Amino acid sequence: MVTFCLIGGKINKEELSNRIENHLLELSNKSKPKVLYFPFAAKNYKKSNDRFMKLMNNLNADIYYMDLDSLNHFDKLLNEADILYIGGGVSDDLISLFKEKELDKILYKYLNTNKIYAGSSAGAMLYCKACMGDKDMYTDNFHNYNYKMVDCLGLLNITICPHYQNEDLIFYNDVIKEYSLDSFGIEEDTAVIIDDNKYGCLKDDKKRSVYYFSRDNYLMVPLYEGEYYEKGSSFRS
Repeated sequence: MVTFCLIGGKINKEELSNRIENHLLELSNKSKPKVLYFPFAAKNYKKSNDRFMKLMNNLNADIYYMDLDSLNHFDKLLNEADILYIGGGVSDDLISLFKEKELDKILYKYLNTNKIYAGSSAGAMLYCKACMGDKDMYTDNFHNYNYKMVDCLGLLNITICPHYQNEDLIFYNDVIKEYSLDSFGIEEDTAVIIDDNKYGCLKDDKKRSVYYFSRDNYLMVPLYEGEYYEKGSSFRS
C-alpha cells in the first residue's frame, strides 16, 4: 500500500534542507531509489526541476526529471519509480492537468503498491480530498487575503493546509468543520507521513510544527517527531 508524504512547502532560502527527502529515500528500502520528479505545478517547470536538483544534490538516488514530452509516458515512468515527488506551485492548475490528461487514474492504479507518493505544497494538496489554496490570494498591509478551499483528487480522505505557519491561515481551523474530515495544518519545512491508518511527522526545521485535527472534535493537536500515531480507520476511507 502506498505511503504518503505531505510536505507543507519549502522555506525559500539559499541553503535548502533535505532531511525529509533523505528520510523518504530510507523509507523506500532501496539502496539507490528511483525518484520521479513531477514539476508541472510550477509556472516554470524547468526552474522547478533545477530547484529539486539542488535539493537532492548530496543524496543517493536515481532521479528522473520530467519534461512536457514525458507526460505521455507517465504510467511507464511511475511504474518504474519507487518514489513520486510532486513539486509546489498552483494547486488548481496541477489538479486540472491531472484530470485533463487522466493522470489521476494512473495514480489510483498504483495505490496498492509499496511506492511512496510525496508532494510539497500544491503537490501535497493534490492527493487529498480538499485543501486550502492560495491561487487568488493577495497581500494588503502585510496580511494575506482570499485563501480558498480547493477540491483535489481524493486519494486521501483528508484536508490539509500547507504553509500553516502563516497567521492569516488560522481561519482554516473553522473551515474544516464544514468537511467532516480528519485534517492537518502543515507548516513549511515539515511533513506528515501517512501509512494507511498510521501517521507521524518529519521536520527539516525543529522550530516548525504540524497539527492534527480529528473529525470527531476538531481539537488542534501538535504532532511530535519520532512518535507514531494510529487512528481507528484508514485515511483512505
